[in-house]
Amino acid sequence: MRGVGVRGRPRSLDDTGVIRMESYEARPGTAVRVREGHRRPELEGMGGTIEHCWGSPDYLALDVRLEDGRSELFWFHQLDTAAPARVAYYDGS
Repeated sequence: MRGVGVRGRPRSLDDTGVIRMESYEARPGTAVRVREGHRRPELEGMGGTIEHCWGSPDYLALDVRLEDGRSELFWFHQLDTAAPARVAYYDGS
C-alpha cells in the first residue's frame, strides 16, 4: 500500500487553514470530520471514525461511523483528520 509509514510528507491545507486528509492517512479507527461543502449540508462538520477502506490507495472510499451512530460512505477528499481529544494533565497536587 503506497504511503504507509511515510514520514515528513508535506500536509495539504485548504483555504481556511484546515489540514486535509490524504489517502495514505485513511485507516480504520482514524478520527475524521466531514469537510464543508459536502453535498449534504447536514453532515458538514460532523465527526466520526473510519470503519472500512475500499478501493485504490490513490482514491479511497471510506465507511465512516458518524457521531450520531449512522454509517456513511465518503471519498477521502470529503474528510479532514480530526484532532484527538486532549487529555487533562494531572500533576499529583
